[in-house]
Amino acid sequence: MGIIYTTLKIRNPLTNSEIVELEAKVDTGATLLVLPESTALHFNFPKIRKQIVKYANEETAERDIVWGVEVEVCQRKGVFEAIVQPGKKYALLGAIVMETLDLIVDPRELQIYPNPRSPSLPMAEIG
Repeated sequence: MGIIYTTLKIRNPLTNSEIVELEAKVDTGATLLVLPESTALHFNFPKIRKQIVKYANEETAERDIVWGVEVEVCQRKGVFEAIVQPGKKYALLGAIVMETLDLIVDPRELQIYPNPRSPSLPMAEIG
């Protein structure tokens, strides 16, 4: 499978900030949304806790978690928590955002798109 990138529209709805477009690597192995530290500082997202994160190389680190990150991707929108990653130049779009917004990863076409079973609104499967 190749690497998939997409563009996110990010804003802080708590401060009614302007939308900023941010390049994101689609990472089905990541749980949460990951934002570059510079983006988190720009929007002044509130820190809600610290968390230990584990990277693909098995290293761990303590990172800030922020809340109130409005993300729009594939014309679907939600508000999420995000890990703040120092030194990162792009975001990581993790599984929670993709599941919540009901997005499908197409590894052959190297793209993500809304689930065709529910093209107008995200669908949540429960019970």
